[in-house]
Amino acid sequence: MKTLILITLLTISAFAQNLPTNSVVKVFSSLSIPDYTKPWQSSNRVQVTGSGVLIKNNYIITNAHVISDAKFVQVSKDNDSKKYTASIEYVSHQADLALLKVKDKEFYKNIEPLKLTDDISTGDNVTVLGYPLGGNNLSTTKGVVSRIEFHNYVWSYDYMLAIQIDAAINSGNSGGAAIDDNNNIVGIVMQSYSKNASDNIGYIIPSVIVKTFLEDIKDGKVDGYDDSYTYIQTLQNPTLKEYYNIKDNQGVLSSKIQKNEDSLKEGDLILEIEGNKVLSDGKVNTKYGLQKMKYYELLKPVGQTIDLKVKRDNKILDIKYNLKRKDDIIKKEYFKEPRYIIFGGLVFAPLTQNYLRAKKFQPTLFENFYKLKDKAKHATEGVIVQYEKFDHNVNEGYNPYITLVHSVNGVKVKDFNHFVKLIDESKDKYTIIDYIDTNTKYILNTKEAKDSFEEIRNIYGLDRDRRN
Repeated sequence: MKTLILITLLTISAFAQNLPTNSVVKVFSSLSIPDYTKPWQSSNRVQVTGSGVLIKNNYIITNAHVISDAKFVQVSKDNDSKKYTASIEYVSHQADLALLKVKDKEFYKNIEPLKLTDDISTGDNVTVLGYPLGGNNLSTTKGVVSRIEFHNYVWSYDYMLAIQIDAAINSGNSGGAAIDDNNNIVGIVMQSYSKNASDNIGYIIPSVIVKTFLEDIKDGKVDGYDDSYTYIQTLQNPTLKEYYNIKDNQGVLSSKIQKNEDSLKEGDLILEIEGNKVLSDGKVNTKYGLQKMKYYELLKPVGQTIDLKVKRDNKILDIKYNLKRKDDIIKKEYFKEPRYIIFGGLVFAPLTQNYLRAKKFQPTLFENFYKLKDKAKHATEGVIVQYEKFDHNVNEGYNPYITLVHSVNGVKVKDFNHFVKLIDESKDKYTIIDYIDTNTKYILNTKEAKDSFEEIRNIYGLDRDRRN
């Protein structure tokens, strides 16, 4: 079965004389990876390596997944055994990109920043530079651009523009540079798609996506790329087109808008985006041929606007659409230790993508549940009782399985901090916890549940009852 894998190293090959080898560095990350299924345990310490490339303003660009959860990062140059300490400046988990900087000015001697170019087409030659497993020397592979189209990014699960190449990319080359014949960066190596080691299918993050990231950080923070819950419906069905009085191959329907949308309205027919005709299948003309209209939303960061021409109530309007992020209840956490509280031997925690992915559940299923279920509409953050528990007399007969907390003693739980506050301040004889997705109630003797932790601590060797 074919699977997507994140890259950390690269196959060895060498064949060019004037490659910018000094501009590509090896990245060493000391990671502290938390286990969201056992949040009371210390994080696992892991050493990983990847690649990076120097660009303007002394930034080293690499993949977010190379340095995510890193406590300490170093870089080294080709044919130089010295490691330089690097700081993590900015991270876009959406685009799987990160920027590092080295404080030691000695590092920047004899190393030139490479330029980004978005002048790339299907069939063009590319050279991939990175570092192989177990070695310190730079290696290269050559290939050809096979496709430029939207693809799922493994790290973020976001659907964004990607470049497919047939260069041999293997585990370990994450963050490496893919360059053209003029030694300009056409993209950053991201992931491979292979059935076996002989397959040569790799994906790189295009420079147009990288440029948006660099534009985004100019205000000192990462706002991200638009991914709002505004959906379109294509107008390819003849009857549908007739109903909306669409006579040619132009326009899509705004079928659902995010609740905080202030310009686009449900039922608007989107005719143009950034001055480009939107075809009835949702595609637009771009420098890379026909692409999804989302392409133009990725060229600017959240907080900026794009121009839309819409048909509303039989009138043609020009509107400014504000690029925005979706406001998910269930978020993925980065660079954080997981939060939890143990009460009566039961483990309560925020409902995160981290936990659901670890348990092989799809976060979107829970997200839709929160949006559609009346009992959940008060919540700004989901709270669950985890499947994992510490068996004790106080919780005998309770068998939790990712159950969604609704209230404590009749008070609706807004978020995890609110839940902890309600537990700590409970003065009633019984603490009654009910749930959104089941009629089951957990009723615990408040004093016994609170006192039980000392015994649970000794039995299971725990340090503390919470992190919040």
